[in-house]
Amino acid sequence: MKRVYDESFVYYITFNVYGRLNLFVRPSFVIPLLDSLNFYRYKQQFKLLGYVIMPDHLHLLILVYGQATISDIMRDYKTFTSKRIINQAEVENIQEWLIAFQTAGNETERSENKVWQDGFWDKTIFTEKLLRQKLNYIHRNPVRAGLVDDVVAYPYSSYRNYEFDDNTLIEIDKDWLF
Repeated sequence: MKRVYDESFVYYITFNVYGRLNLFVRPSFVIPLLDSLNFYRYKQQFKLLGYVIMPDHLHLLILVYGQATISDIMRDYKTFTSKRIINQAEVENIQEWLIAFQTAGNETERSENKVWQDGFWDKTIFTEKLLRQKLNYIHRNPVRAGLVDDVVAYPYSSYRNYEFDDNTLIEIDKDWLF
């Protein structure tokens, strides 16, 4: 099905690690995701309204204002972060993950190594009410998954940006708030 985009809407995006490997349990694998997200938000001109990095998947809330489509953004982001993740696994000599990446590449016959599942899931957010619901959903995701007892305790989400104005990991575009 062809995606239809309108730059006046926010998009809720979900994408997964191939094979649902728990890669993002180490800061050395999370920081490159955030760094790359920050790079691409300026290069491809989108606003980051919210995020959560779970052990095996990510949720993003973005508003595109430039020429790039969500497909362009996701393609470039996933390609670049795949290389960074593979390089980090090599540096840390995590053979189990390196073998999984190579096996995934062989299974799909699309590349030598594969980190991310093909594609992504997106939903257009038409109202502020739905935006707030999705933001709450992504912030509560680590609690629902049993990773923490309280959203405050999970370091890899935009919750701390909103609740404490903590932009230590990445800045969030909060200009949509009224």
